[in-house]
Amino acid sequence: MPSPPPQSESSESSIQAVEIAKIRMDGGTQPRAKLFEEVVADYAEDMKRGAKFPPVIIYYDGKEYWLADGFHRVRAKEAIGREEVTAEVHPGTQRDAVLHSVGANAAHGLRRTNADKRRAVNRLVRDHEWRKWSDREIARRCGVSHGFVGVIRAELSGRYSQMDESTKNVDPNTRMAIRGGTVYEIDTTGLRQGSQADKKKPIRKRTKKKAATTKPSEEQTRNVNQGDLWKLGKSHYLFCGDPSSKKFQGLLPREIGLFMIFLETLEDWPKTIPENSMNALLFYTSHGEDFHLETIRVITENCVSGTTDANDPVVMINLIDPSLFVLIDVLECPCYCAEPDPQRCSDALTAWSVTKQPIRKV
Repeated sequence: MPSPPPQSESSESSIQAVEIAKIRMDGGTQPRAKLFEEVVADYAEDMKRGAKFPPVIIYYDGKEYWLADGFHRVRAKEAIGREEVTAEVHPGTQRDAVLHSVGANAAHGLRRTNADKRRAVNRLVRDHEWRKWSDREIARRCGVSHGFVGVIRAELSGRYSQMDESTKNVDPNTRMAIRGGTVYEIDTTGLRQGSQADKKKPIRKRTKKKAATTKPSEEQTRNVNQGDLWKLGKSHYLFCGDPSSKKFQGLLPREIGLFMIFLETLEDWPKTIPENSMNALLFYTSHGEDFHLETIRVITENCVSGTTDANDPVVMINLIDPSLFVLIDVLECPCYCAEPDPQRCSDALTAWSVTKQPIRKV
């Protein structure tokens, strides 16, 4: 029987002043797709005039203070030079803070955008534990409809089904529901097969027909040459060549949320990283091509989730795993990648094709 889920509320909470410098805001607990600078400015002006704001919500694990709700208020306090913020502090872990954050602002505060709601649901559906919950339970936690959860779950399942080996250990017909504080494991096989059996037959026939007429050269392989620049979807770029090339450098944004470089040899270890990088990941392994790619995906996902917000640019040097573009797209960050090997670039384009998003040579 699975253990009960972490609770987002605690009767042991207390109101106290917490030093802003001690508050962790980089643990994937940001519930919004982005912060609005105009809101921070408005809050700051109101605070100067003496306006009272409700306490922010923090979870304390005995070592770290994890901010779960109140990012605009904390930024506003910083903007007017305050060193402390009034907080409702709950005992709990970073995961407790995340679980609280996905439902934050559902009924109060600045109205959530669709991107905010999608980010909240994505956070639970991608998690190894929370993705086992039923659509209705995830919807309840995130303050959205269960149909919305179902759509996002189906999208993510389609993106990863052809490349993510970690999903092999998860039974797609198993969901977890919660009743009266007890977690139940539900087998949904009969529910899926019973009411939709008649609908599945024609769908399979159409799929086979379409697959039979698809040209492998168009859908599965693309010829990539040195110097080529490809645009994937609306916000990702893949450059086949040296990252120091003016063609690639001219693409890069003024501020880099996360700079990642996967080194081929120890001799490639850079002496410095770009000054406009807010965070960096430099990774080297002596295993080379034999390294377990699933491990790379976990490292990348944790790094992107823990150091960036949605829409923060990610720059990647060397594409050790062709599916990383798909992963970063799910995390809603634009990606700029330089990979010198044309074959790896071609593999990346093939992996990207499962998203059904555009691929265009620039």
